Amino acid sequence: KYAGKLLITQGSKGVSTCLETGEILTVPARPAKVVDTTGAGDAFFAGVAIGMTYGKELKEAVEIGTRLAASVIITTDNVCPRFLPKELGLDIEVEE
Repeated sequence: KYAGKLLITQGSKGVSTCLETGEILTVPARPAKVVDTTGAGDAFFAGVAIGMTYGKELKEAVEIGTRLAASVIITTDNVCPRFLPKELGLDIEVEE
């Protein structure tokens, strides 16, 4: 389903990819006051991977990734994005 996908991250310009149809899909970045970009790529990748793992379409998975990336660039602290799956549109039961 996702074989051969290439995601091009462009900072504040969002993320682009070319779909099998030849259409260019661009997902806008989430607005955030950038303080430190350390960890943004890792958080983005984790969000896309979890979205794809749980059956989200590519656009939805990228939106999860941009949300997680935005959550880490607003601070200089080392943070791990802490969202409940339901906040990201994932139907996963977890103990709180």
